[in-house]
Amino acid sequence: MRYFTLGSTGVQVSELCLGSMMFGGATPEAESIRIIHRALDDGINFFDTANVYAKGDSERVLGNGVRSRRDRVVVATKVKVAVGDSPNDAGSSRYHILREIDKSLSRLGFDHIDLYYLHQYDWRTPLEESLRALDDLVRQGKVRYVACSNFYAYQVCEALWTAERRGFDRLACVQPLYNIVNRDAEVELFPMCQAHGVGVVVYSPLARGVLTGKYKPGEPPPAGSRAARGDSRIQETEMREDSYRVAQELGRLAQQKGVPLSQLAVAWVLANPVVTSAVIGPRTMDQYEDYLKALKCSIESEDEELINSLVPPGEHTGPGFTDPSYPVRGRLSV
Repeated sequence: MRYFTLGSTGVQVSELCLGSMMFGGATPEAESIRIIHRALDDGINFFDTANVYAKGDSERVLGNGVRSRRDRVVVATKVKVAVGDSPNDAGSSRYHILREIDKSLSRLGFDHIDLYYLHQYDWRTPLEESLRALDDLVRQGKVRYVACSNFYAYQVCEALWTAERRGFDRLACVQPLYNIVNRDAEVELFPMCQAHGVGVVVYSPLARGVLTGKYKPGEPPPAGSRAARGDSRIQETEMREDSYRVAQELGRLAQQKGVPLSQLAVAWVLANPVVTSAVIGPRTMDQYEDYLKALKCSIESEDEELINSLVPPGEHTGPGFTDPSYPVRGRLSV
C-alpha cells in the first residue's frame, strides 16, 4: 500500500480509501467489520462515510470497526444531504452543520472527525456561512481538516478565496466523481487542484458497477444489481447505453491484459498523478479483494491511447447530467 500527502496538509493517506456506503445497510454489520479489519491489516488507513449512508448506521458500524485502532486511521464523513423532512434537515447552514457534527460524533463514538466534507454545494446558503461553521469546528477540536465533495472548480476556488480572505481553515481536498466514462473533472477541477495544492479523493472508480461489464446494451440490469434495486444515484448519472458499450470494449482490453475489467478501471484512476486516493465501496469481501488486486495492475501508454479513443480526456459518455440540486430558472431544491 502506498501513501500520499493529502493536499497541502501533512497527513498521509492510503491510495485506496475504504468507503462504507454499503455498511450497515446492504452489508450486515458483522461482514462490514470483517471487511474493515481486513482493510486495516492490508494497510488502508483512510475510511470514508457520510451521515446519510444507511440512515446513519454506516457511521456507527465504521466507528465500531476502527475504534480499536482509532489513532492509526483517517476517518472522513460528510454533511449537507437531507436527513429528514424538516426544512432545516438539509443543507450547509451553520444551524445544520453544528447540529449534525454532534450526531455524527455520537454515532462514530469519536471525540473528533479527521476530515469533514460539505457533501454537495448548497445553493441556499452563503458559502462563507458554511466555511465559518467548519472553521469553528476546527478551532473547537471537533474536526481536523475540512473538505468538499461534488463542487465545481469555480466553487472550490470561491471556497479557497473566502478562506484566505477571512482566515478560515482551507480545504484539504475535494471529492469528485471520476472514472473512465466520467472524465469531466479533468477539464478544470484537476488542474485547479494541482495549481492550488488541493488533494483529490475520487469516488465511484467503477461508475457504480458499470465498469464491471455486468450491464449490457439493450438488456435489463442483472438481478441484485444497484440498478435493479432502483438506486437513485446510478439512475441519475450512470444509466447510459454509451457507457455500457464502452464497458464492453474495455472488457476486451482487460481480457488481453489478463485482469478483470473492474481492476483495470480502478488501476486507470490510480494511474492519474493528480489523484491522491480513490474511494472503493465494496459490498462483500470478494468485491473488496477484487479492488485490492487493482494495485497490481499497470496501465501502459497503449492502454491510455485505447481508452482515450473510447472516451476522450475531459469528456463523458452519452448525454450530459447535472447536479440534481442545481437551481433551474430560479428554483432551489434540497
